[in-house]
Amino acid sequence: MVAGCAPATSGLSAIPATDTAEFRLEPGDKIKVQIPDLVGADGEYSVDQSGIISLPLVEEVKISGLTLREAERAVEKSLLDKRILVRPNVTIQAASLRPIYILGEVGKPGQYEYREGLTVFSIISLAGGYTYRADTMSMVITRTVNGRKVTGKASENTIVMPGDQIRIVEKWF
Repeated sequence: MVAGCAPATSGLSAIPATDTAEFRLEPGDKIKVQIPDLVGADGEYSVDQSGIISLPLVEEVKISGLTLREAERAVEKSLLDKRILVRPNVTIQAASLRPIYILGEVGKPGQYEYREGLTVFSIISLAGGYTYRADTMSMVITRTVNGRKVTGKASENTIVMPGDQIRIVEKWF
């Protein structure tokens, strides 16, 4: 086999599957925090580049790398540790998550808003479909897994996560 004809995804393993209910918060995500017993704390907060949100009275809470439920527990712990509330009840929801990027052989490469349940196929559709040069069997995703960037092969059925970078490879005849 001639090396120049090898698929662009040869040598890559499949991207690790991620449970969509367990995505991890990262810098750039915005969350909606509700703390019913703490006046002025309810609102939207952005995870800064250090992975921290700044709440009134509590100050800084590191939530990067945590799920929404784990972030709720981290804020509750801060409220308890600082003796602000005796029995804190914190609810955190995703307000807007990191966008998805698609490039390569699609009609409209670029940045797209993340929505739960998206697959590579649905992002390709949003991006105007494949170009005539696309290798419809060669898709590559770069994703953050456990705080590290990981690159792997994907298929049209691969679930997309916030911050994913998808590349549709050009086919070689």
